[in-house]
Amino acid sequence: MLNFITNEQMRKADEYTIKHLPIRSIDLMEQACNSFVKRITEDISVNEKITVCCGTGNNGGDGLAIARLLRLKGYNNITVIILNIFSSSSPDFIVNKKRLNQLKIPLFEIKKANELPNNLDIVIDAVLGSGFQGTLKEPLAEIIKKINHHAKYIFSVDCPSGLNIDSSKIKKYQGIKADKTISFQRPKLFFMFPESIVSSKSHEFVFIGLNEDFLQSLPSDYFWIEEKDIVGKLKVRQPFSHKGIYGHLLIIGGMSNTMGAAVLCAKSALFTGVGLVTCCVPKENFSTLNISQPEIMTLERENFNEISLNKFNSVAIGPGLGLTQNSKEIVHKILKEKIPVVFDADALNIISEENWLGKIPANSILTPHLKEFDRLFGSSEDWFARLEKARCKAKELQCIIVLKNQYTFTLLTD
Repeated sequence: MLNFITNEQMRKADEYTIKHLPIRSIDLMEQACNSFVKRITEDISVNEKITVCCGTGNNGGDGLAIARLLRLKGYNNITVIILNIFSSSSPDFIVNKKRLNQLKIPLFEIKKANELPNNLDIVIDAVLGSGFQGTLKEPLAEIIKKINHHAKYIFSVDCPSGLNIDSSKIKKYQGIKADKTISFQRPKLFFMFPESIVSSKSHEFVFIGLNEDFLQSLPSDYFWIEEKDIVGKLKVRQPFSHKGIYGHLLIIGGMSNTMGAAVLCAKSALFTGVGLVTCCVPKENFSTLNISQPEIMTLERENFNEISLNKFNSVAIGPGLGLTQNSKEIVHKILKEKIPVVFDADALNIISEENWLGKIPANSILTPHLKEFDRLFGSSEDWFARLEKARCKAKELQCIIVLKNQYTFTLLTD
């Protein structure tokens, strides 16, 4: 797992790598730009018209190096525009400007928006880095507005210019509206939130050679889970084993008009390795299960009070459960059993409606989407506030909360 880190922590990781690898700052920048170029050349052909817009800090130095590296890979239709509106230039920017001049790539310096060409195809945004804070001032605000208006596609280097990456507050965003942002070494937590769409439609990250041991030692409340983190935890079926030793799951749900939810839940359980799956649904819906997934066993919801939950290794309630009086009685009985349960969908809606939150057994798992979460715990100002609330509620209830969205957050009890 990779820890999400702040911009200040990333700066410290740069310094640590430069000192202990050791490596010069300009060479670390070259590594980062090589990684960026390797990624974007998968998306753009050598015939594309590319404009690299640069500030005069280290992000601008990245842009100059990226332009040079693209030219060396055969991308000949490149123009570099330097925004000569800043009071100083970083040392690495100066070095990369000298290197760029040796290739005779067209380079222009502008101070006003009307000096920017209108016919922009692909733009590489390297104006401001991830350390930006505050609001954009003129003439930069107008220049960025024109880039957004005329560019057909925008790649941002590490962070869209004008975005305060460590803040969750987005009001009247004026920065670059990237089609894709490619960040360095780590995904950025802000891009996990729906609010980020105003600054970047998509987001990826590339490794640039920072010291991973140092990065992993930095404190963080949130971590990025990759496929390789999960694969080793899956229970592999052994030769001569049978379904009876891979757990028995009970799923309670499946009203006639929402039966699909129970079917999908059962199929997912089988796909991820559960040995036996039983669905407790209205008897009239048995045929739906038998047709769609014949290995799923059934129990009649009408006879739920006669079912012993002790015979099951785990219980999930909610997919297609409905909000009927019978559904509420089943949820109430489950809560009284005081055993850990996966609560989903309508089970969560019933818990919030009946104010039964305090009755949820410890070590249960709650799987709300945004609206279900807000019904349970109240509305939030933004997604970061919602995430922080989920983290606190997981500890308070001693339950795991799986907050579902484009990116799903799993909040643990510790």
